[in-house]
Amino acid sequence: MARRYEEEIEDILKQAGEIGSVGPTKRRKGFFVLLLSYVTQSVGGRNWSITPGRIILTAAALLLVGLLLQSSIPGIGALMAWGGLALFIVGYAMFFIRPRKFEKRWRGQPIDDSGEKFWDRLRRRGK
Repeated sequence: MARRYEEEIEDILKQAGEIGSVGPTKRRKGFFVLLLSYVTQSVGGRNWSITPGRIILTAAALLLVGLLLQSSIPGIGALMAWGGLALFIVGYAMFFIRPRKFEKRWRGQPIDDSGEKFWDRLRRRGK
């Protein structure tokens, strides 16, 4: 526990030193560069698992292609748009169906939450 406080104090001191120092300014990225980096981060990854974000991204692409093809090929464009809409609904529903696993953290450090549970304390008092 004492080590955690030491690390927090060191982080605060580092940040305080960085505020006063004047360094080179970072160049702002353009909108399309940010959009491209978001798309490559969303599509790429360690594994090609099916995630709600990827499904919604695919649905948006299908809707856009369906909209563009609607004027030239009416039957195909409408079919792709309906498929994109169905995929969008499936992806949106997956956000609520799939539980997310997360780790409790405090200032970037994992919290050890292996303490005694409430029901265990009640059971122990009952005996």
